[in-house]
Amino acid sequence: MIDSSKIRLASRAYDGVLPILRGQMKIPGVEFEITETEDVAGMFAGMFKGHYDIGEMSLGELIYYTSRGKADFVGIPVFPSRMFRHGFIFCRKALGIRDPKELSGRRIGFLRWVQTAAIWMRGMLVDEYGVSAPETEWHVASMHHWDDADPGAGVEPRDGSKIRMIGGKGSTGERACRALFDNEVDALGVTESQLRTLLADDTVKTLFDDPREVEARYYRATRILPIMHVLALRRDLATARPELPEKLFRLYCEGKRWAQRWRAGLPSLVEAWPSQHLEEEKAIFQGDPWAYGLAANSHVLEKFLGYCHLQGISARPLAAAELFHPSTLSLTELQSN
Repeated sequence: MIDSSKIRLASRAYDGVLPILRGQMKIPGVEFEITETEDVAGMFAGMFKGHYDIGEMSLGELIYYTSRGKADFVGIPVFPSRMFRHGFIFCRKALGIRDPKELSGRRIGFLRWVQTAAIWMRGMLVDEYGVSAPETEWHVASMHHWDDADPGAGVEPRDGSKIRMIGGKGSTGERACRALFDNEVDALGVTESQLRTLLADDTVKTLFDDPREVEARYYRATRILPIMHVLALRRDLATARPELPEKLFRLYCEGKRWAQRWRAGLPSLVEAWPSQHLEEEKAIFQGDPWAYGLAANSHVLEKFLGYCHLQGISARPLAAAELFHPSTLSLTELQSN
């Protein structure tokens, strides 16, 4: 039987979760054993392997395992990490690519196939820019964030995509970047961890010359700030403590409100004009793009689930509600004020 008196929680130190990680905000009667980490893949793998009870999970991995009836964890509609990804696609300068559609039929690489950032990037290239899924060579260095724990957990894309593996030595990120530098792929979609390496190399460039402007136009057209990670907890814990999913939702809503007040009210050690940047973003978003709750994110999740279906991430069509604990489906941030 699970010991629910002390609950193991893993998270990155986002502004919205800092008061939870620091113990400033708590759930009465719940003691968290905190693991604060920047090893995102390791954190996901820890949830998959049962090392943590609550933590961030890749939205793509949650969909993969939920659709196959193999998820030992269930989501809560709290999204600690959201990020535009247009600025994370790089291509070789020598190709002279001026339009994303010119990548159609070429070799495009990613770190993993079942990786939320990569699913968004592949989906956008096909959906927004006309890149042909069946005519393009798709290369990945790994399938999952934990290939060692679930070997052979593959996919069968429905859009005609053919997946090729990037070989060699080194970590997933090292192999993927080397494939771009060695001309094994023409373009590469990455995450934050690889940015410094790619930006420092003068043989490659970002696909979009002004990613921020492209991302702002994308948001105005779609109202989507892509979800990367979702809060998840182990199903056996949810069974043992059925009140916990709703309490976690309310706790994270409180942490988010704290972060918004804190971010707007204090000087920064990394930005000289933080208030100006916040006002610029308010003008673009015209609302809260970081909203928690299923209803507020149904359009984002439906778009992503569509990408997952085409790319073979999901084994069957999924409704967004299937990803989350039943007690959280109708929760909103307004209810938690």
